[in-house]
Amino acid sequence: MTNNFLNQENLRGYFRRILLMLLIPMAQGIYFLLNVTTKKAHDVTIFLDNLIPFNEWFIIPYVFWYFYIFGILLIMAYFNEKFYYKLLFSILIGMFICFAIYYVYPTTVPRPEVLPDNLLKKAVLIIYGNDKPYNCFPSIHMLDTILLTLFTLKYGKGLLMKFSSIAICIIIYMSTWFVKQHSILDALASTVLGIALFLVFEKGYLLNKVGNFVNYYFTKDKSPSYQEDV
Repeated sequence: MTNNFLNQENLRGYFRRILLMLLIPMAQGIYFLLNVTTKKAHDVTIFLDNLIPFNEWFIIPYVFWYFYIFGILLIMAYFNEKFYYKLLFSILIGMFICFAIYYVYPTTVPRPEVLPDNLLKKAVLIIYGNDKPYNCFPSIHMLDTILLTLFTLKYGKGLLMKFSSIAICIIIYMSTWFVKQHSILDALASTVLGIALFLVFEKGYLLNKVGNFVNYYFTKDKSPSYQEDV
């Protein structure tokens, strides 16, 4: 990014890029439609999940996920457009794949009874109240996290950034288990899907189609940080 980024033309391009992030909450509306399903949902917990106790402290990294994903997208839209577009569109396509699975194969993860006797447990109950225990497999929470980690390992600079991304990924995975939002199988499915999407966007046909979309609508707004080579 050059020192001229703050001029009017470059700022206009930056804001047009980040407007695409609105596609994520728009797509999330489909999740809430599916989340009230009346179909019989399959319990995807296994014996390993029973070994993981509920711990309200993990609601902190669970909620941190929202700031982490959108914060990195905002930063990468400024510093590394290639990273930004690949992460954004892989998240969006991953969400729609998850929605299709939720519709065909409704799942659930039983939740424990939580008494609101401290602030963290109250936060857990707020999450429970806004996200019913359906449509867990794969976990979008984990899917977005593993995608971000994979792209950071690919495009991130410095060992500190890469190791931090891995550590955050592990903690967020654990948070979904300890607050009983997801199961071990949800994590496995999310990881497999995330790796597949990463490989598709790095090498495959889908990446070229996304690149054509970006070039068509945003050619005039490209900043010098955008590299044409893949």
